[in-house]
Amino acid sequence: MNPISSLVFVFLLTVFPTQILCQTPLIESTCGSTIYKVLCLETLVPDDEARSATDVKILAKVALRHTVDEASDVDTHIVKLKDSTKEGPLKDALSSCSDYYLLVVEKLQAAQTSFQYSGLHVVKGWMKEATVYRQKCDQVFQGKPFTSPMSESTTKLSKMQNNAEVIIGLI
Repeated sequence: MNPISSLVFVFLLTVFPTQILCQTPLIESTCGSTIYKVLCLETLVPDDEARSATDVKILAKVALRHTVDEASDVDTHIVKLKDSTKEGPLKDALSSCSDYYLLVVEKLQAAQTSFQYSGLHVVKGWMKEATVYRQKCDQVFQGKPFTSPMSESTTKLSKMQNNAEVIIGLI
């Protein structure tokens, strides 16, 4: 795809996201309730289980699964950065952040398990704890002479988790 075609597609996707991406009214209406609608659509529409969903609970399960997967990817990214960084303050920050992200992944996995076997209040509690640890990772980089090398990734995870929480709240 040439650059102009890409630009036109992104523009159309921004202006008409549900008409372009969404083929199911359930996904469209559910994502319409989230703050990050386009990300919600980008997450759910390609997923076979989400496209065949008959209720919001299935979409919540799928959104939560993708959030856990994203958290695992961020954790892996942090570990790779830490391992490839020479000793010093950046490596120390990445090491602390990595410790926090192990807990983020753990809490989100607990939320995923609880979704199947416990009440939604338990799920929300685990997700809230994951948020705390994700924020602690971000705080490690505050006031440093360098910025977080994975702030984009952690921001995306934050948005995905927010979407999952909203969808869970719709059940």
